[in-house]
Amino acid sequence: MVIGASESGAGLERCLSALGPQVDDRVEVMVCQALPDSNGLRERYPWARFVDVPGALVPVLWREGIDRAGGSIVALTIAQMEPAPDWIATIRSEQERGAALGGAIEPGSHLRISDWAEYFCRYARDMLPFESREVLDLPGDNASYRRDLLVQNQDVYRDGFWEPDVHRRLREGGATCWHSPDLVVHQGRSFGPRAFIGQRLHHGRAYGHQRGVRFSPARNLVGVLGSPLVPFLMTYRIVAEVTRRRRLRLRLLAALPMIFVFNLAWAVAEARGHLDMLLRR
Repeated sequence: MVIGASESGAGLERCLSALGPQVDDRVEVMVCQALPDSNGLRERYPWARFVDVPGALVPVLWREGIDRAGGSIVALTIAQMEPAPDWIATIRSEQERGAALGGAIEPGSHLRISDWAEYFCRYARDMLPFESREVLDLPGDNASYRRDLLVQNQDVYRDGFWEPDVHRRLREGGATCWHSPDLVVHQGRSFGPRAFIGQRLHHGRAYGHQRGVRFSPARNLVGVLGSPLVPFLMTYRIVAEVTRRRRLRLRLLAALPMIFVFNLAWAVAEARGHLDMLLRR
């Protein structure tokens, strides 16, 4: 399994502590981290292999781990997540359902308003309850894959393991992407709103590039001109997802202004990605 670690502090420690009782000699745990280990985690968790990839975003951290992985199944998560006690066992039992397996992402404890806003922005589609189903949009922060299929399609993630591109390629090859409510992780505290806005700006622009490279100039222009509507549409979809699940609605209401700000950052960055594609032609 590969943990993409943008930080090496308390979040990563909780993630490793949750994994410790589940790890046996058949499990390889690789921590690919963007910042150096300042908490002595290498010594405290000797069963984990640490790989330094200075300054890298999570998709690049995942790519580095996947390239080094040796098992038949490659599981992905991030340092912010705390896997459930049966996480590894569930991957082993559920992986046979598809080439890609994604799970549920639930809120952890002691979250701040900014953490709740980040949670809803990123994981509203993955919160419980939901039925097991085949979907294309699985959460990479709680997912596992057949390694042989990743190797066959490694060209698609040379610039970083961006899940939409990988899942689309797997589906085109006839593979199944399965979403299971039994595979659970909990989101812990984040770095705060400034860090998440920075991430949204990086990821939103990359998303604009990924879509824009397949679009015509006219379609990229639509992406730029239509960008003012994007934060409203994204916020509406979040509200609809949470409302359907009939839980956490008061938390959603309290976090709504910050959710909109986060979605606005994404929209600006995605429009910039489409604009980049226009200027290249």
